[in-house]
Amino acid sequence: MSDITTIAVAVVVQHGCVLVGRRASDALDAAGLHEFPGGKVEAGESPETAAARECLEEADVSVRVGPLLDRAARKTLRGPLEILFFTATPVDRSAQPRRPFQWIPIRELPACSFPDANARVLAALVRDLAAQRATSAESAVGDSTPRQGGS
Repeated sequence: MSDITTIAVAVVVQHGCVLVGRRASDALDAAGLHEFPGGKVEAGESPETAAARECLEEADVSVRVGPLLDRAARKTLRGPLEILFFTATPVDRSAQPRRPFQWIPIRELPACSFPDANARVLAALVRDLAAQRATSAESAVGDSTPRQGGS
């Protein structure tokens, strides 16, 4: 039997925003910090199923869980954790999450305070947003270039 607790996290992204909540100020670990929905993988449950269940329980948002985005190992007051971060998309794109969760624009993530285990995920989200913007800007420039020739 392992002493490590596995935590499954849903990184839910849509329309340039990500689903983010804030831990209670009296939480045992990471009090007052921002978080993605997630929690403990129960016995007999897959991490993907746990990520979807936790998102529904915590934020009232049903999701489709995608591939593993990142994993992190941390020691907490409760013991060692393996944290699995999965990409996810909402089943209902108009779903409004239950507080304390809300849709935060990805560009605002650097101003949020997350536990350090989230650092690579946050960097990937911001990097992907920047790459999308660069691609959009290149497309816009390409679309406005005068075409030669004609019929």
